[in-house]
Amino acid sequence: MLSYERLREGRNVTHPALGVTTITLPMPWELETVNVHLVELDEGVMLIDSGIATDECFDALQEAIGDCGLKWSDVRALCLTHLHPDHIGLSWRILDLTGARLIMHRAEAEYLALVAREHRPPFFGRAMSDAGVPEELQNKIERVFVDVRRGYKPHAPAWALEGGESIPIRGGTLQAVWTPGHSPGHLCLYSPEHRYLISGDHLLEQITPNIAWHPEHDMLAQYLDSLQLLEPFDVNLVVPSHGGAFRGHRARIRATTEHHDDRCEQILSHLTEGPLTAHALVGKVWPRTLSPFHHNFAVFEILAHLDYMERRGRVRAEEHSGNTARHFFVT
Repeated sequence: MLSYERLREGRNVTHPALGVTTITLPMPWELETVNVHLVELDEGVMLIDSGIATDECFDALQEAIGDCGLKWSDVRALCLTHLHPDHIGLSWRILDLTGARLIMHRAEAEYLALVAREHRPPFFGRAMSDAGVPEELQNKIERVFVDVRRGYKPHAPAWALEGGESIPIRGGTLQAVWTPGHSPGHLCLYSPEHRYLISGDHLLEQITPNIAWHPEHDMLAQYLDSLQLLEPFDVNLVVPSHGGAFRGHRARIRATTEHHDDRCEQILSHLTEGPLTAHALVGKVWPRTLSPFHHNFAVFEILAHLDYMERRGRVRAEEHSGNTARHFFVT
């Protein structure tokens, strides 16, 4: 079991729910930190997510595990909520150190194999061309993300989840809840015995997760459906990947849904002034210069909202002669 006497002495370590320890790790981006979680098993612990692949993050995680009175050999399972770098970056190193059983959603393992092959989403070029992103900026974005994902390799999970499975833990279970939208195989984990939800990036108190366009998938619709899936759950406490634990998951679901409704209306208001590309809409929605790192997320988020509205007949797209970028109009 975790040593809660030592836990109080540790830095960036909290105990939000029975049998759960949250470790807050550093990362070099705007959010600055990411949370990973230790959950007690009958023997040892399960680590949920891994942090980003930097020495600073690894050292902080190793120190916190020691503060909890644990060794790497006590980590018997590693569960990954999704494949974004701040969640999966150290996973290969941790698996080598621990021999832990890897658990992740089947769809996320399949998507990881595609991303690992090119160190970027396989549809990156198509998305950037459709959006009208200038070639010079495309190259800058590509260089940033090749570096971030350079260590990506396929994972072969010992347990590839579909959603609905129960993972045994000390004193109960964690129910695997498939919540696609932020990523294709995003997982939340719910404790019916203790009424907490480990939400990954799906539900956050202060910010909303990036919803990115994928071909052949209505990602915003999937995300909104996944939010509603969680609404009837009897959740007393949400334990997220960014920020502190919080209560009131239904109110947060409503606020997050309203945010995306407002974003759609904001996009429509700009399109009433004339046809625009997704790249041009980024400049309207975020009227400041974004770094290549953040411009990438902004483009994919705008594309996801446009795709959502195009499927519902609220906007339409036409390609201009001699220009591969798609220009959007209000219908």
